[in-house]
Amino acid sequence: MFTLKRLTFTALCLAIAGAAFAADDALQVEKPIRVLGGIFSPASGGGGSRTSLGVGYDFSKSTAKNPSVYGVYLDYNSKKSAGVTTSLTGIGVSSRFYLDSANKAGKPYASVGVGSYTFKSGASSSKLGAKLELGYELNDGFLVSLDYTASQKVAGKNTGGTNFRIGYRF
Repeated sequence: MFTLKRLTFTALCLAIAGAAFAADDALQVEKPIRVLGGIFSPASGGGGSRTSLGVGYDFSKSTAKNPSVYGVYLDYNSKKSAGVTTSLTGIGVSSRFYLDSANKAGKPYASVGVGSYTFKSGASSSKLGAKLELGYELNDGFLVSLDYTASQKVAGKNTGGTNFRIGYRF
């Protein structure tokens, strides 16, 4: 059976292998900072959508024609309802893989990340989690992103969900 632990372990192994493979041929990233904002829809459906923010820093990339980029991220989403703030904060490492060479407009990418996710709704609980992302980066720095975040259940509740965000790299 395919579980979150297996998905997370696989994503971590891929990220480490990719970083080790690219370590000899690593280049500095031209626009290393990513800032994103949008909407998070919880997988559990309860409570409706939340405001979603994210920031990332890319520290190296491979020299391939379609490079892989390695970095760290911080994702946060929150909503206050009936006097209780519900939030999910994730911090982790990621690998972004460009699916095509840059053209006049931009380039599509896929990304995988793994890290620690803290769910807070009254009490706070931190669990292992991962995210899978698809996006499109324009050459001027703007980007759109759709990702699915999965984390271990808290008190039997699925704390993951889908982010739709727009952002900018600089």
